[in-house]
Amino acid sequence: MTRNELTERLRTETDGVHAAPMLVQRTLRAAYGKEEKPVMKKKIAWAAAMALLAVMLCAAAIAAANRWGMLDFIDRYAVDHYIPEDAQDYVVTDVAVLENEWVTVSIRELFYDGRTSRMTVDVTPKEEHVLLMGEDVYLSDLFINLTHEYVMDGENDMRTIYQVMQAEGYKKAYAADVCIADAQQGITGGSMDYILGEDGTLTIFRQDEYADDQPQREVTLQAMLMPYDTPLDPTGYADYDRRETLETTLTLTASVSPTDTPVLDGEIPNVFVSREPVEYPGVGVRVDRLTIEVKPQDIYAIIDYTVTDMESYTKTDHSLWFEFIDPELADQLPADGQYAQQRLTSGLSGGGMVMPLDDEQSEPTMYRQTETLGKNELHDVYALRAFNCWEKDRFETHTFEMRPATAEDMETGGESS
Repeated sequence: MTRNELTERLRTETDGVHAAPMLVQRTLRAAYGKEEKPVMKKKIAWAAAMALLAVMLCAAAIAAANRWGMLDFIDRYAVDHYIPEDAQDYVVTDVAVLENEWVTVSIRELFYDGRTSRMTVDVTPKEEHVLLMGEDVYLSDLFINLTHEYVMDGENDMRTIYQVMQAEGYKKAYAADVCIADAQQGITGGSMDYILGEDGTLTIFRQDEYADDQPQREVTLQAMLMPYDTPLDPTGYADYDRRETLETTLTLTASVSPTDTPVLDGEIPNVFVSREPVEYPGVGVRVDRLTIEVKPQDIYAIIDYTVTDMESYTKTDHSLWFEFIDPELADQLPADGQYAQQRLTSGLSGGGMVMPLDDEQSEPTMYRQTETLGKNELHDVYALRAFNCWEKDRFETHTFEMRPATAEDMETGGESS
């Protein structure tokens, strides 16, 4: 095997396991007799180099297997949610790699459905004895905040991050953050979480929501590293002014859910709307339309409603919310107050929000509620119960019959159909 053949094999023949670039370079340098250690004086044999590659790939595979994926992060926080069996099929892996003198940043997983993007990003230090932390972490915080190694009703290591760093010989620390900027909308609003792996890699999870639905979107990913002052101080914090930023442009392409439902001319696949408006006199509103959009990993639910009686509406203290409940339980209020047990399963994107559609007015009268449902909650009929999301007062419940949406429905927005 020639030197060039070995180089190419080290770089490409990984059987689906991607070793860190630093490890690959070390193996190549050893094979060429260029190992930095002064005790390495002669070249290693090609067979030995390939054996070293096997060990390197095995270590990389173990480390990768132990790293959290986006579904692990979602499962950590989501309550009563549904993960489709094929959820991982829509996740693109090994998207891009960035690096500087401090770290290697690997965008390991990416999901995009036209409206929401999710990604996991691995940040790995290039030096030994370097600790990576989330951007909102202080050295006085508990170390288990980084590793999520909580034990309910059991023993927990209650040392601070600083105490662990002192005990284990860490010399440097960096805070790491990842943000997404849309080409049209700028910095997006979303959520972030992270976990520190056993190999020192900090895995960051981001979920970003966009204001509109686009089949393809160009975004800029920025990974920021902010150093802590050395020598380390238990009251120290990351220096944002000395940050290093790695940046790349990503083109997001929406995954599409296959459908077995026949689509007639004029209908929009995987989109359904309610047949008629429904009045809720107890809270002074009319639900103009319920829209259900089936996406690859969950269902988007959009409720457009109009205030028809301001006096009744203001009794809810502007905290009106509609909860999706089992249609068969539409006429029942649980005697024990366990309303959550009547609700439909939630989607992966978490909670929703209510926003005014005519916020230029001093007293808005048109609103939109958005949230997600599990992919297992596609029905011909939905039941919506109105309630006060602060005081938890329950009001009327009504059902909505659904039909396939048309292009005209999408053009008219939340107007009565």
